[in-house]
Amino acid sequence: MKNICIFGDSLVYGQGDSKEGGWVNRLQYKIKGKTKFWNFGIPGDTSVDLLKRLEGELKEKNPDVVFVGIGANDSQYKKGMSENKTLIDLKNYVKNLKIISESIKKYTNDIIFIGIPNMNDSITKNWSYRYHFCNKNIETYNNELENFCKENNFTYIDIFGLLDESNLSDGAHPNSIGYEKIANEIYKNLGF
Repeated sequence: MKNICIFGDSLVYGQGDSKEGGWVNRLQYKIKGKTKFWNFGIPGDTSVDLLKRLEGELKEKNPDVVFVGIGANDSQYKKGMSENKTLIDLKNYVKNLKIISESIKKYTNDIIFIGIPNMNDSITKNWSYRYHFCNKNIETYNNELENFCKENNFTYIDIFGLLDESNLSDGAHPNSIGYEKIANEIYKNLGF
């Protein structure tokens, strides 16, 4: 039996899913009993936040496989500021990915990075929260993540463009149908 840890933000946690707990629970159902899943998705986390907790959680679970879905919150920009002024700039995001992967390699080389899904700009660029999302930034961060995975021989699963507006619960987080689409896309890219 494989021990699988999934690290990330609210998109890993499953925020917005009223039925099954996001793509992680759905993926576990699809793999059926061949694995033990540990969901370490925390809403609001950036790559910096993940680094602060990663070592302890890895040590506790000693995983065979690790999924990482991080970067959406890094790509946010502050309300009233330029979209280019992100919460965690691109250079530091990539630097953090390197540190994250080095920490994981102490336990396993089987590392799978999940890209960031597209959002609904008409909502996420105009909502009343302190930080906003835009697909332009998400695409930029996904491109850097994909390049990082290619350079380091990690699996990268691209989910940008998979969802339409009806698959989002609040403009940023998928709903049950959206998470099902993500789980299916991830499952078809795995070799379990």
